[in-house]
Amino acid sequence: MTRLFRWLACGHSLAVAVAIGTCLLLAGCGRPPGGYEIVVIPKGMTHEHWQSVHRGALRAADDLAAEGITGRILWDGPLRERDALEQVRIVDRRVATGVSGVVLAPQHSRIMSAPVKRAWEEHVPVVVIDSGLADRDRIVKYVATDNYHGGWMAAEHLWKVLHDAGITEPRLVLLRYQVGSESTEQREQGFLDYFDLSNHNRPRNFPPPTKVIWKSTDQYAGATRDSASRAAAPLVQKLAGEIDAIFAPNESSASGTLDVLRSQQLNQKIRLMAFDSSKPLLQAIEEGDVIGSIIQDPYWMGYLSTWTLVRYLEGDDVDAGRKELDVSTGEYLVTKENVRSTSTLEKFDPEVQRLRKMNPPRFPRRVVAGGL
Repeated sequence: MTRLFRWLACGHSLAVAVAIGTCLLLAGCGRPPGGYEIVVIPKGMTHEHWQSVHRGALRAADDLAAEGITGRILWDGPLRERDALEQVRIVDRRVATGVSGVVLAPQHSRIMSAPVKRAWEEHVPVVVIDSGLADRDRIVKYVATDNYHGGWMAAEHLWKVLHDAGITEPRLVLLRYQVGSESTEQREQGFLDYFDLSNHNRPRNFPPPTKVIWKSTDQYAGATRDSASRAAAPLVQKLAGEIDAIFAPNESSASGTLDVLRSQQLNQKIRLMAFDSSKPLLQAIEEGDVIGSIIQDPYWMGYLSTWTLVRYLEGDDVDAGRKELDVSTGEYLVTKENVRSTSTLEKFDPEVQRLRKMNPPRFPRRVVAGGL
């Protein structure tokens, strides 16, 4: 029965399957015994971003249970964010054990397309979060931050700070994350495009600089705080008197760069613009060592992806009223002025998240092939 229900949920339309599956749906008995098993597979297990995604998924499961839809969340991912092959193995193993569906944050946009295809062939639906896939033809939804816009916002805030300090020709460093990470590549491109003075495709809320001097755009921080420190240290030491600001496009790269700036006593001399949140980073914003960060809403990301996947399994049309797969979870600028606000804390603080009011989307029923 479980396999048949997955088959129906993925849109297969053999006449007998449709008739039996429709009967099961209408009778409310098409769910697996014991409820759905949803496996949430992050890029890694350590960053605070992923812990909020996990809490959001658990909250969605609780809210679904309150509506009579039972199940459980399986939390399984690679220890390190640079181990794409381990993530492939996890997806394949979980699909083989017969989970109801997968929520996946792909480490690599191309490498992870193959296991998602295999899941689709086994009629296990996948919702992708955080970073996109090169091949999106076999997923239910893509739930993520608009990372390009986040990178643009980071550049705009950084430029405003520099302009207010009297700098007219900023000397900048972009410390990239790692090759193949679609989310951070989009952030990096948004940042670069903002400072491309020939780019007139998007409106700016602030007059652009007269000239931009790029001191480095080809160095990679890697997947951990330590690797980011190792990448940033020689860069900062070499360019200490020649740069005004650095953009680090995720939590670990920002934290590692901050460690280097502090160790070389260049904090608040070289402005650091971050992306993502952690308690140490937010504390650094409060202290003035980081001028700001673009934060995501990983709690809502985990919640919305899990909710949408289960509603899809229940037979809802999760694409109703939409022409695209993407669903944005928002981008938010955090500065010294709003770092302690509730709207900021609810993105990452477990205690505030427990009290957060959730408003999940409601979908119409999916029309079964044949009009039944």
